[in-house]
Amino acid sequence: MIEIFGAGLVFICDEEFQILSNGGIAFESSKDSILRVGDYKSLCAEFKNAKKTFVPNGILLPTLINAHIHFEFGGHLAQFCYGDFGEWLDSLMANRDNVLKNDDFESIITQGIDEQIKAGVGSVGAISSYGDDMEILAHSPLRCVYFNEAIGSNPSAIDFLYANVLERLKNAKKLKSPTFTPALALHSPYSLHPIMAQKLVELCVSENLPLSAHFLESPQERQWLDGQDGYFQGFFKRLANIDNAKPFYTSQSFLEMLSPLSNALCLTHCLQITQKELDLCQNATLITCPRSNRLLNNAFLPFEILQNHPTAIGTDGKSSNNNVNLLDELRTALYAYPQADILELSKILLLSATLYGAKALGLNNGILAQNKNVDFAIFDFKEPLYHTNQTHQNQAPLHFILNANSPTHLYINAKAVI
Repeated sequence: MIEIFGAGLVFICDEEFQILSNGGIAFESSKDSILRVGDYKSLCAEFKNAKKTFVPNGILLPTLINAHIHFEFGGHLAQFCYGDFGEWLDSLMANRDNVLKNDDFESIITQGIDEQIKAGVGSVGAISSYGDDMEILAHSPLRCVYFNEAIGSNPSAIDFLYANVLERLKNAKKLKSPTFTPALALHSPYSLHPIMAQKLVELCVSENLPLSAHFLESPQERQWLDGQDGYFQGFFKRLANIDNAKPFYTSQSFLEMLSPLSNALCLTHCLQITQKELDLCQNATLITCPRSNRLLNNAFLPFEILQNHPTAIGTDGKSSNNNVNLLDELRTALYAYPQADILELSKILLLSATLYGAKALGLNNGILAQNKNVDFAIFDFKEPLYHTNQTHQNQAPLHFILNANSPTHLYINAKAVI
């Protein structure tokens, strides 16, 4: 059976941010490929026997994409220190085990999944350090790119740590499905030995796996990579009793190591990135996590980067956030750039949560177009979210971010979730 869903406004979420009035999409039930996108009445005329749903005051758009989220820390409330990256990392190392050793771990992960769905999120880039959330996410309604994260700087432990990553990746491959994609993540330049990092990059190239990495999140990381001193020298002395520790990379050498990757490479945070380094990231999608960045580093990604480089958005985890609601993340970002035209910023932010999120994760969604996945949401409102006066620019994207709460309809993989 053909199904048609329409709404008073449709956000296509293409580069031009087309908005259709009284538009819709058509697809065949249980087949994960959009047949048509266009005028709702025209679709109904073309597919006369279709099952039809129209929401007059609704906004129909691709399901949102939370491109960077750590589900594993969902049990955290207030055990970590905010306001300075070094103080946060010290508190994380001191309290991590207490946060992760939770008897109700499955319930915590399920709550995080539910929070995504209730915010209209259909796809996630899930970063996992341990793999304990793997099965739950694989069997959830979400479309998940599952990044098995590698971390470890001790040369004597490389073989063990590398084997652990490969074992988690093997387990993820067993769960691979149209909605669950195994992937790899390099934690960061300060925390991962280059021997292991290089092996994992080569594996991603040979198997065409998505790869994620945290990069230049803090002034401390910048000082470590460039100046070879500062906070991280003391960190490695305290953590591993290493005197005169030195960084494994410069920022440039780390990016050069990633240069063979051309598909689904994402770099998260990048608060300290320079234009020269940005020029080396043409094969990567950046991911910004505004609330995490504010809490740990008192900074936001520069607007010039958000405006000119394809950038996705994520919530990070509850280790550096008060929740993992992507709509709240969008609202925070809306207020983070007072120098930007707020109507244009609204469009940029919605693309960061749709089109560019799909680019970051290598997914075939994030835009309403023929042959794209049937991943869409409809948010209904009490009244239309736009000016009828044609002299005004359409304010619907702005009002959507301000007022959206939870969708009335959510489809992932052509299946109704809400």
